[in-house]
Amino acid sequence: MCAVWLAVAAITRYSSLAALIASAATPLTLWWTGEPRIAALFLLLTALLWIMHRGNIARLIDGSESKIGSAKT
Repeated sequence: MCAVWLAVAAITRYSSLAALIASAATPLTLWWTGEPRIAALFLLLTALLWIMHRGNIARLIDGSESKIGSAKT
């Protein structure tokens, strides 16, 4: 999933968006590769991660999330 994070971060320059997408891709990939029990665990972990990062999600939606390499304000 590091490749997913790297690709999204390179395209969007949002670390938080890259992490959210990589976290969502993890259970899907595990399920697809025949690991349904581990996929279920990672689905729960993904849900918890998204809940804990709702502040980042709100900033992404309203356009105020900082980008990788941007100056801190």
